[in-house]
Amino acid sequence: MKWAMLLIFGTLGLAVLFAGTKWGLESYPLIRDNVSTQGVVVEEFADKTGKTSEVVYFPVVEFLTSGSVKVRFRSVIGSTGSPEYEAGTTVDVLYDPRNPANARIGSFKQLWSGPLTTGGLGLIFFLLSLLLFVKIGRFEKGLKMVGSGKRADRW
Repeated sequence: MKWAMLLIFGTLGLAVLFAGTKWGLESYPLIRDNVSTQGVVVEEFADKTGKTSEVVYFPVVEFLTSGSVKVRFRSVIGSTGSPEYEAGTTVDVLYDPRNPANARIGSFKQLWSGPLTTGGLGLIFFLLSLLLFVKIGRFEKGLKMVGSGKRADRW
């Protein structure tokens, strides 16, 4: 039973690690292929989430494209507790010239916090299951050696 639990735990860790890696690889082309410009936070959109009354603040940013078209977008990453940005704050913006409305704030947190957190948790789950797998295996091997009367110096 414990081996099955460790296998499930390790597989779950690998799946979460894979998801974080995939998410990070999807974020990379945003930096490589998109155009960078400056934008201004015009407001913080407050959204109550789920069953809790916790408020998540999403910055709303306006910027001008290289063709001088004004674009307004709401960030997909929000902050809880208090707004991360104040109205009037200048931020880096990454956008696709073919679809400027699909823009992102170009900060490390906005681009990489999700993939790094997800991948990091997956890695921790996987390594813990691997460590427990080895430790339990060594412990059971030692019990078998003690039960058979053999010396258990090296296990």
